[in-house]
Amino acid sequence: MKVRSYGKLADLLGQERIVHLQAPCTVAELRACLAAECPEAAQPLASRRVLACVGDLVVPDNHVVAPGETVEFLAPVSGG
Repeated sequence: MKVRSYGKLADLLGQERIVHLQAPCTVAELRACLAAECPEAAQPLASRRVLACVGDLVVPDNHVVAPGETVEFLAPVSGG
């Protein structure tokens, strides 16, 4: 499945990557897979402030991602 990342996560994971997980899977399983592939992203991915989106919707960690869907992770933005 395709994963897009923004903000600090894009610096750690890259803006876009393909993750090979058995579909369907949950957003939580996807977060765990990404954390295992990229340990430096584990802490930010575990943060509840990092939102997961599928399509135009922000989805919870128990959301089941269907085959072919793209998941986007939005890191919080800081600054003023």
